[in-house]
Amino acid sequence: MSPYNGAPASPVIGMKIDLVMWTLNGGSTLARCFESIEKAVPSDVICHRYVVDGGSADSTRAIAEQFGWIVVRSTRRGIPYQANHALDLVDTEVFGSFEQDIGLNPVWFKLVMPALSSDSDVAVAQGLRAASGSRYLEAIDGYSIRHSLVPRWIYSIDNNLYRTAALRSVGGFPPDCAVSADGAMRNNLFRKGWKWKVCRDVVSLHYRDSFVKHLRHVVIQSAEHKILWETYPEYRIPDKLGRFVTTPLTSAKMASEAHTPGVFFAYPLFRVVRILSRIVGSLSKQYRFIEVRSQPGL
Repeated sequence: MSPYNGAPASPVIGMKIDLVMWTLNGGSTLARCFESIEKAVPSDVICHRYVVDGGSADSTRAIAEQFGWIVVRSTRRGIPYQANHALDLVDTEVFGSFEQDIGLNPVWFKLVMPALSSDSDVAVAQGLRAASGSRYLEAIDGYSIRHSLVPRWIYSIDNNLYRTAALRSVGGFPPDCAVSADGAMRNNLFRKGWKWKVCRDVVSLHYRDSFVKHLRHVVIQSAEHKILWETYPEYRIPDKLGRFVTTPLTSAKMASEAHTPGVFFAYPLFRVVRILSRIVGSLSKQYRFIEVRSQPGL
């Protein structure tokens, strides 16, 4: 029995699905993104392809239309608003969502769709992602994946398949967490008894061409928007301290394996920026803590 109205969830293998994407000035990566989707998702399972755009001033619309996607202008800019607009357009029982900077693994659909279908209580299934474009970020992400250091509660909404009814049953993408709509929605699904499955053997590319831009994103996410995702008890304080203390050794291993000496300095800088931005954010009265819960066995 599924958590949705106590009714059995429909089998999802073999059905048509809609694909959606929310965009804003994504012209630099969109062509690569669409090409990867075409290679990964069989054309005969696709019903509609929607791009919900936030008002791009670049070539986003032209590129999307060139690849055969229907472009819809969102009434409000921002991931949760554009994502909910996309959810309103979906008329299939399962749909896929992608962000404009993802390079989909060629076996993504082949492995993620069975993961969604494996259990009627699984509302969302996805793969992992690893940076591509910045040598420093590639070294950091690559090391984490090779050594199985990716936290078990990791998640995103840039390469996912969903049961449409499950998302609608929790109200879609929460608009009160602009940069963390994925985490807030994930918690809402958990409260309803749904599961979120991550396929760790499916790693897609996350186009990141600048280490400095990524640091800026970290600051905005942790400090400016005043959102802190607390992972206790999944990520205990001693574990956090241990990771911090071993940062120099870890950065040396990263630099050696990737043959990129600069990572020895880049990784500690990344850790310091993340910690300081969280501290700065915690000084604000608007700062709030939201639990991130992992799922045993997933």
